[in-house]
Amino acid sequence: MDWGISNGTVTVTAMSDGSASIYLSSGGGSLGGIGQEAIRNAAKKAVSLAADVQRQMKEAKTFPLPETGEVKFYALTDAGVLAATVPEADLRAGRGSFSNLGNAMQEVITAYRVHEQNYQKPPS
Repeated sequence: MDWGISNGTVTVTAMSDGSASIYLSSGGGSLGGIGQEAIRNAAKKAVSLAADVQRQMKEAKTFPLPETGEVKFYALTDAGVLAATVPEADLRAGRGSFSNLGNAMQEVITAYRVHEQNYQKPPS
């Protein structure tokens, strides 16, 4: 998923093995995640939900960045890369068939945030 935000792009990947990563166009991000159960489960859920909308996606040969307020979903399949672009407002409102996938990708982000907050806490 490429998410066009006001100051750049956030890319979130989810793989069938449970690995997931977040990349920020401003620099930084989080890689892997497979060793953390919450991240792994969120990634696998997102992959499963991507299969539900795959028929609504079209073949992608180019990969332009989304505009602010757009979310581009990509699915890597045996037949190639498929893509769909959805308004962020539709995802936020729960409209359309991609809203569950959008929520699942947000769960990947949330799982990373929770993990990183817990990791940075000083021992008690």
